[in-house]
Amino acid sequence: MSEDEVVRLFAAPLTLKEYCVIGLLYGCGLRISEVSNLRIKDIESDNKRIKVYQGKGGKDRYTLLPEHLLLKLRELYIEEGRPKEFLFTGKQTKRALHLRSTQVIVNSAKAKAGYKDKPFTAHTLRHSFATHMLNCGNNIHVIKTLLGHSKIETTMVYLHLQQHTQAGIQSPLETVVYGTAATR
Repeated sequence: MSEDEVVRLFAAPLTLKEYCVIGLLYGCGLRISEVSNLRIKDIESDNKRIKVYQGKGGKDRYTLLPEHLLLKLRELYIEEGRPKEFLFTGKQTKRALHLRSTQVIVNSAKAKAGYKDKPFTAHTLRHSFATHMLNCGNNIHVIKTLLGHSKIETTMVYLHLQQHTQAGIQSPLETVVYGTAATR
């Protein structure tokens, strides 16, 4: 998704739950299964991070937790009746929300933004997280760690999606040797 498409998604009239699910996928780079199984104790408010426990490949990792999303998650926690273990729970089971139910939430948010016929999925938001992080100049090794990839090659697939532009890029000859910055 382009950055404008993501802005349009978040500007749609989403429910609090939809906002939080979409926020975790895009704002934290989580997989849909990681959102479904998010435990209250894995949200580290003080450190502004989320511990992904036993993610793909059985690995634990930490990822970002944006401040604005944290506030929304707190609202959802209260709205959902202060769940004991999982943030997103099934109404009858009170256990972790089924993957399919989480996908229904994503599809509902997508439809509200006018993307019903677009091929966007929950995983598209994770891809967009990585691509937009690269576009902002973040280090690919940091992104690799946030996504929980074992190999840098897995993360490098996002390089071809990155916006390629030469605007503002300077040769080290200019910056290191001559200590000058091009005027714009």
